[in-house]
Amino acid sequence: MRTLLLAFALLILTWQAAASAVLVERIAMDSGPPVLLLKGDFEFNDDPALLAREAKAAGASIVTFESNGGNVVAAMAFGRTIRGLGLNTIQLRSHQCASACTLAFLGGVIRSAEPGAIGVHQASFSQDVIDGHVAVAAVQAMTAQIMTYMIEMGVDPRLLQLSLSVASDDMRYLTASEMAEYKVTTPDSPASPPQTAASSPLPPPAASSQATAQPEPPTNERRAEDFLLAYHDAWSQPNTNALRFMETAYGEDVIFYGKTLSRKGVLEEKRTFAERWPMRAYVLRHNGLEIVCNMACNVSGIVDWFAHSPNRGRMSSGSAEFRVTWNPSTGKILSETGTVLSTDKGAREPSRVIAQWQEENGLCRGGSGDSDETMEACGRRDAIAAKLQNVGWCYGRPGEYGYKMNWHPCDESTNTNTQVAMVQKAKDLDGPAFRVSEVYRGKLQLPDFRKRDRAFNSFRTRIRDGMKAGPNFAGRYSVIQFGCGTGCSMVIVGDNKTGRPQNFPLGGEANMYLTLRFNVKSHLMTAQWADLDADRCYIEFLDFDGNEWKKLARQAVGLQNACYREIAENLE
Repeated sequence: MRTLLLAFALLILTWQAAASAVLVERIAMDSGPPVLLLKGDFEFNDDPALLAREAKAAGASIVTFESNGGNVVAAMAFGRTIRGLGLNTIQLRSHQCASACTLAFLGGVIRSAEPGAIGVHQASFSQDVIDGHVAVAAVQAMTAQIMTYMIEMGVDPRLLQLSLSVASDDMRYLTASEMAEYKVTTPDSPASPPQTAASSPLPPPAASSQATAQPEPPTNERRAEDFLLAYHDAWSQPNTNALRFMETAYGEDVIFYGKTLSRKGVLEEKRTFAERWPMRAYVLRHNGLEIVCNMACNVSGIVDWFAHSPNRGRMSSGSAEFRVTWNPSTGKILSETGTVLSTDKGAREPSRVIAQWQEENGLCRGGSGDSDETMEACGRRDAIAAKLQNVGWCYGRPGEYGYKMNWHPCDESTNTNTQVAMVQKAKDLDGPAFRVSEVYRGKLQLPDFRKRDRAFNSFRTRIRDGMKAGPNFAGRYSVIQFGCGTGCSMVIVGDNKTGRPQNFPLGGEANMYLTLRFNVKSHLMTAQWADLDADRCYIEFLDFDGNEWKKLARQAVGLQNACYREIAENLE
């Protein structure tokens, strides 16, 4: 049945209806070997060996694309061929690479793309071919394969989550910062693609003597390290995201803490633990990994953890040694075991995780501002900070700066009177502290979705319709909220004076049942949302200065079902 199911998935799961087989064309350069252009939509029976033959015959080192997508499996096969040949990929905005084509692009050892050159959206699936239950299972199986492929290519699997948030009949074109964040482009790539030759739409190699030099692909040791970092990052996410990653992380059979379990059995163990401890922060000790790779990679290290179960009122903190055997050819865990080294009895705070943040913060603030070591420390610090926030811990309180700031439970305030006074003031949207000086009455400007505001192009219809209605917040802004699934919504705030849209800091699956309270004469926003994993409903107050959102206060107002009530009722 599994083979039959996969066969169906391979045949009909696409990210765009394929119209013709992909072709390989040579684009002659002014000097050096030609660039190979993969043109057309990927089909299931396309043979990536054609690309291998052309690359060898032409001595090419760069591949680019002109494709609207096509069959996912075929695109991944071309991507693996590109990686195996040690080729680089580059994409200009004038050449479309969207949907499944993105997967082929990810095969490049060094990847460079102009902003807006790479487009993503949901997979489409023909429900007419097989019944709904089998279709859902097939999509789930293929989703796991795509996530595994992204990890194999050194790409952040959150890119798949972003893709799934965009309807299959729409397209989200990635900005430069998004491509860097999700590792779609590589640090080794230039800030922007090289300038093209006068007679060619594509860039020539830097020099003919270097054109055929192939960058070293990442070693299995590096790939194993990246996998383990991604694993613990995912395990620190809310349960939905964490378990989605775990579905892709294990082989068919796993030696799991001394027992041989099927993948399903391992996932049941993981799911049980996640439900018992829904809020988790797991941080690897820097430079603590030991990796030895032969046919498989044996990885060991130490992780500090903090876990919290709000429903049970329990917290857990400690350190553990883990040992994992990872198969570099499949990207799957073959065995996993570990030993608890120490625990903190009666733990009430993530002290070990905070200690790691403080160490990295010291290296970040005390190092040379332009050194790689300093930037890496700053990156590790920010990643740990995000994990602390995921388990309900915040850095600093309103009005605190510098040495006064420290980590504390987000709902806690050492000055109750100040907190109560702030919340009371925030209840009054028309109060003098938040009142705007005037309401914009001039000509309404709309976003420039082709250039400046291209990052918001996927939501252009909703944004235009919302902004045409005129300002409804903070004097000159339009707050535009739209759904992304049951209980899920997204918010964009458009400036009616300049036409520039920007993202709101809350929304998506992390802030379910999001309700907003605001008016045109105030720059205060009151937001109510539910954390499903923690089973809590929160009210949060934010102040908007036109560029940044300042979080004033956040309070839990009950279990998640409290979010079914109106904000005013919960503020009573």
